[in-house]
Amino acid sequence: MRPQACGVMRKILISLENDTPKVKQIFYKAAVLDAFSRESTPENTSITTSGTIEDHVKFMTNFFDELIQNIDNECEAVSQIRKIGQDHAKLNHSCSFNAEIWERLGEIAMQTLSTLDAVQKTREGAKAWLALIACVTDELRCGFEGETRVFSRKSSSAEHLTEDEELQQRMRQMRLEFASTVPF
Repeated sequence: MRPQACGVMRKILISLENDTPKVKQIFYKAAVLDAFSRESTPENTSITTSGTIEDHVKFMTNFFDELIQNIDNECEAVSQIRKIGQDHAKLNHSCSFNAEIWERLGEIAMQTLSTLDAVQKTREGAKAWLALIACVTDELRCGFEGETRVFSRKSSSAEHLTEDEELQQRMRQMRLEFASTVPF
C-alpha cells in the first residue's frame, strides 16, 4: 500500500473537506495565511510545514508510516496520537474545529481504506486497518477533548490578537511541535 499512501491520504482529506464545510474553511484559511506568512518572511521559506491540505497529506503519510513501524510500542504511539489531537484543540476556539470532525475523519478513512485491493485481499489485513483507524480516531478525539477543556479554562482576556493572527500563531506553534517530532 506504500506506493498509494499519498493518494489515499489525499482522497481521505478531500472527502473530509467535501463532507465537512468547516474543514474546507480551515484548510483554505491555512493556505491563505501560509501564503502571506511566506511572502512577508522569505527567510522562513525553508520551513515547509503548514496547515494546508497538501502538507496534511504528507504529515498523515509519515504519521502512519511511523505508527506502523513502531506498532509494538503502544504507549509511545498513543502518546503521539493524543499529542496531535491536543495540537488541533487550539483550532477549536478560532475555527470551531470540534470532536465530531475526528469521528468523520475516522469514518471516511475506514470507508476509503476498505475499498483498496491491498486491504480487501486478506480478512486479517482489513480487520487490522479498521482496528488501527478506530484506535487512532479514539485517541485523536481523546487528546483533542482533553486539551480543549484545558484551553477553554485559560483566560482569553490576556490575548489581544485578532482571529487570523491567533490562528497564524497557533499554526506556527503546531508546525514547530510537529516538525520536532517527525524525522524528515
